[in-house]
Amino acid sequence: MNILGFHGAHPVLLLAFPLILAIVLAGPVLLWRCRARLGRDRHRLFIRLYCAVPVAALVAFALGAHDWISRLFFYLSLLATLTTLDVLLALAVLRPARASGASAITPGHDGSRRRFLALGTMAAAGSLAVVPVLRGGEGEAATQVIERRIELPRSPKAAPGRPLRLSLITDLHAGFFLPDANLEQALALVRGFGPDVIVFGGDLVEYHLEAAAQTAPFFKALASVAPVYAVLGNHDCYIDPGVVTAFHQGNGVIPLRDRRVDLAGPWGRFQLCGSRDFWEPDRRMTCLDGADLDSTLLLAHNPQKVLGLPASRLPWLSLVGHTHGGQIRLPLLGPLVNQADRRLGPGLNELDGRRIVLSAGLGFAGLPIRLDCPPDVTNMVVL
Repeated sequence: MNILGFHGAHPVLLLAFPLILAIVLAGPVLLWRCRARLGRDRHRLFIRLYCAVPVAALVAFALGAHDWISRLFFYLSLLATLTTLDVLLALAVLRPARASGASAITPGHDGSRRRFLALGTMAAAGSLAVVPVLRGGEGEAATQVIERRIELPRSPKAAPGRPLRLSLITDLHAGFFLPDANLEQALALVRGFGPDVIVFGGDLVEYHLEAAAQTAPFFKALASVAPVYAVLGNHDCYIDPGVVTAFHQGNGVIPLRDRRVDLAGPWGRFQLCGSRDFWEPDRRMTCLDGADLDSTLLLAHNPQKVLGLPASRLPWLSLVGHTHGGQIRLPLLGPLVNQADRRLGPGLNELDGRRIVLSAGLGFAGLPIRLDCPPDVTNMVVL
């Protein structure tokens, strides 16, 4: 299911639309229906707070929501602010204002009411601060990177040799909450594994190429371990495929943009094909032309690139990223958004006659949250 351009979305996301509508309408409805229970002073104060929200939102949008990520957090902050006000208003309705005579008898009540509303105002203001606080803290909060170890017997038709050791890393999304600790942990896992070949599945940065500087030492260190090959992801193509390709080349990485290379050594002979991204105008897969499919490894960013191949052109193994494994996986429901076929999950998948290894990636997309889907390095041994 596609919801607002998100592929592989779970139908439960449809509940977000009535929920957002309820958040927006709850305040005005309560203010209209419960004016008497609120009392004149509290009613006026909440009206001012609800009027201040769109004004503050317009100022915040004008000052900082210049890219897609900033706009996303702007809307989330706005919803958080309205939710906070709705909750405070509901609490105020449940605790009706006292009569003026009672207030005179209990002078402490007015002070407690002021403290209550002051706390509410600060909470609402704090919600609007979500964007700058989170944006300013990019790269600070570390997440434990795990290793996925996969062993596969090679095709009986492939050349014999010792086991081939291969590491798959993908989806850094530098510039959007990529913790340096994730890169350090990933590098340690790769070094400990000792691969013969390292492949990068694309999405170097989120939207700004300047953020790629964070990853330059990481790629140079990887290149000192083993040859590194890379394809481009959709975010790389949003920016400039040529510039991202040049960045890889400048850091010891070999770009494969619809290209094929031989991986020959004591492990025998394999062929590595790197495809263009699924969303590039040129979707041809000429890298598979004439390839020995029984010994071909296909590196593609988007799994849809593999799922769209005819049976006559299927490689022995495909290596993909893009979905982040769903990033947020709920019990029983699975990933909220998978950005591909929902049957695909992190690790080894056998799907429609296709053998696909999917990495959950190292970074984040959309939200800096992972639930039951840790970032990973996928280490494979082809026996």
